[in-house]
Amino acid sequence: MQIRYNSFNSFLKRKFPGYKVRKIPINAGFSCPNKNGDISDEGCIFCDRYGSGPIKTFTQSIRQQIEMFTSANKGKKFIAYYQAHSNTYASPEELEEKYNIIFEYNNIVGLFIGTRPDSIEVDVYPVLEKISRKTYLSVELGLQSIHEKSLDLLNRNHSYEVFLETFEKLRSSGIDVIVHLIIGIPGETKKDMQKTIQEMNRIKPAGVKFHLLHVLKDTKLFDMYKNGEIKLMEKKEYIKAIVDLIGELDKDIVVHRLTGDRDIEIFHAPEWALDSKRVISAIQKKMDDLNLNQGQKSRIASNS
Repeated sequence: MQIRYNSFNSFLKRKFPGYKVRKIPINAGFSCPNKNGDISDEGCIFCDRYGSGPIKTFTQSIRQQIEMFTSANKGKKFIAYYQAHSNTYASPEELEEKYNIIFEYNNIVGLFIGTRPDSIEVDVYPVLEKISRKTYLSVELGLQSIHEKSLDLLNRNHSYEVFLETFEKLRSSGIDVIVHLIIGIPGETKKDMQKTIQEMNRIKPAGVKFHLLHVLKDTKLFDMYKNGEIKLMEKKEYIKAIVDLIGELDKDIVVHRLTGDRDIEIFHAPEWALDSKRVISAIQKKMDDLNLNQGQKSRIASNS
């Protein structure tokens, strides 16, 4: 099946020719200001207690997590993905110490750092710049939506303006930025989602991640869903939305993910999202059926 979008796998092949590269999801032991009381003690309504990080290794040290993963995947190269919670939310000294652990391993060729746009202090940027001079560095910023009503609903407790400020600082430091977007936020229309993509086309991040809004146990979103306060996207609805949005998305922006799933131990709904491979295949088939490539709709609109 032809891949009609600028996939993360294709990016890895271009970036690291000759190597099979895999990401290692890591809980580096950081907290989150939206959960520990610095900003809020409630957190985002969708966030689980593991902070979107690995749940089976969260008690292990960074080195233990790296070594367990690499020993099971011998002969490959790796990108360490500091995933759980906000991975720039600490002193520069602590951050540098934890980031530098990756340089103990010759088979690690990059570092991805997941964080919030309001959790990078001024004195952290020099640390990130230093790391970027040693290896391939990408910072993943959780945005979810450009719309304030959606950010309020999700209890993000930051504005789009704050995101833009952080985004520009990272880009001016020569660091690739990946933007995390949630599809299916209650109250967002097709036009709202299109506006978010149009804004991505304007600012041109290195990549985006698409995640459907899904419900995890022991979250505020779980309570809202059980109480009938929100409705989740159906599978066909999500596939159509993603295909439309990819058709709008600038072809040079790498699509790091097409959907989102989570460990079955903490997952609640929608059930169809647990089979992410089938969802991705359905998205690719839909693009084939429509003979649609990434960015094709935006190019047609710009030429009309």
